[in-house]
Amino acid sequence: MTGRDETRFDTLGPTLTVTTVPADPAGGDAVTATAHLTNDCPFPLRDAVLHLIAPGATTAARTIPLGDLRRGAKVTRSWQTAMPADVAGDVSFTAHLVFDVDAHSSDCARSAKTVSIPYEPNGVREPYTTFATTDDAKFGQYAPGQLVIWAGGRDLSGGTDEKGVIYLPGAAAESCVVQVRTAGLTGSDNPSAKSGIAIACDLTAPGKGGYAVLTMSARYGLEFMTDSDGDGHLDTWAGGGGSYHPAWLRLVRSGTTYTAYATGNGLAWEQVGTATVPSASGAGDAGVVASAVNANYPGTTVRAVFDHFSVEAP
Repeated sequence: MTGRDETRFDTLGPTLTVTTVPADPAGGDAVTATAHLTNDCPFPLRDAVLHLIAPGATTAARTIPLGDLRRGAKVTRSWQTAMPADVAGDVSFTAHLVFDVDAHSSDCARSAKTVSIPYEPNGVREPYTTFATTDDAKFGQYAPGQLVIWAGGRDLSGGTDEKGVIYLPGAAAESCVVQVRTAGLTGSDNPSAKSGIAIACDLTAPGKGGYAVLTMSARYGLEFMTDSDGDGHLDTWAGGGGSYHPAWLRLVRSGTTYTAYATGNGLAWEQVGTATVPSASGAGDAGVVASAVNANYPGTTVRAVFDHFSVEAP
């Protein structure tokens, strides 16, 4: 906010909370969500508008003009919605209030009731399929657009290739862009645990060629690895730096050339490296991967959560 009331608003603003019935809804439940607003400001709120936003939505389920709200005014508004089916993680019912303070300044207030639902392996649906080189790998798919891998594995580099994979067979054309947001990586204290994206002629048999992986590790930064000689082993490396989570990862394929990019915000992409993979030919598989890299942490697994996975033309 700008204007003469800025200091007062920073110390005392409108109180906005959200409640739900039922209080702890599960996936698929019908829900009544209620926004509770009290104008605790030492001034009236002018032309207030309340936006009520359901879980996973990008636009308001209801937009309610409230007009001018005097000091101490209390308003309650409800909306009927539902929890998405196959939902997990944090799901929020949100109220967003926009208002003017006077003729020269405006501001907003936002509140959400967040429900946390545990991830449980539930498999994946077409067109996705799965593959693992570890016996403990499990998989899940949730709304909106989340993919989850639970996996162990001693390593995912050099001569060891142990991982869980969710992939789209034949999706990686000779010119394509594979992209994902790594939304979470938990379950192990190992700083080398990693998750990211992969391309290969056949992700179930990397020795058939075209193998490249771009991951973000738990604490050791980015790793862009490729197979330079077509034996199925990742033997080139670029990356490093500090880790950041979530991370946006992108692999651009142009024939036998792979270029890796990463960003923390989905906007300012930085190049991680570029490499030639001579064995790449024709359309290949593209997917998301995770490995606990647990050679020094026996028996540990990681849970990797992904969203915004896409394979598109450049």
